[in-house]
Amino acid sequence: MDQSKIKWIFFDMGHTLLDEDGVHIARLEELTEELAEMGKTCPPVEEMLAEMIDFGTVGARSPFGEVAKKYGTKKKYPYNPAFETPFPETEECLRRLSEKFKLGIIANQRGGSAHRLQSHGLMKYFDIVYSSEEMGRSKPAPNLFLSALEAVGCAPEEACMVGDRIDNDIRPAKKLGMMTVRLRQGFFRNRAPESDFDIPDADIDSIGDLPRVFGL
Repeated sequence: MDQSKIKWIFFDMGHTLLDEDGVHIARLEELTEELAEMGKTCPPVEEMLAEMIDFGTVGARSPFGEVAKKYGTKKKYPYNPAFETPFPETEECLRRLSEKFKLGIIANQRGGSAHRLQSHGLMKYFDIVYSSEEMGRSKPAPNLFLSALEAVGCAPEEACMVGDRIDNDIRPAKKLGMMTVRLRQGFFRNRAPESDFDIPDADIDSIGDLPRVFGL
């Protein structure tokens, strides 16, 4: 991929810019309490988090849902964004990149994503936020990516997608001709590529490593 063509960098949110572990710990603690009331037992939260990584490795769409089902409940445990926090390196990364590139969001998120970014002091770095709930379409469908690119007047080869998931971020973006960077964090960190479209242009272990991908 010719990096000299890149004008826009688009980001996923969960486990890319924002650390979601606190959210899932709270959900697992609630699950544990309710199972105990039902006379059921489950492992410590730390072990269930490790199981979520195992489910992500084999490509489960919802690692939390799989763990909940494993221990005997199909109840929905809402995602509470009050427990999410930016990774320590997130803001400095965005600040550096925003000096050279336009930045945007393409994420499977509920409405109000821009407000959440604002609450973390990050919205000032973004020119556009495309979330699945607000746009009525979700990744990996190409329409969400294409709509965002069309809105900003950017060709696929002039854009990069940064995310933690092969299935939702890397594969669909690469099929469109975008540059891709995989962030190996979260529950999908160990998932192996299944085709050439799953292999990103760059692999990083921390959002703080991203500026170096672009020579910054």
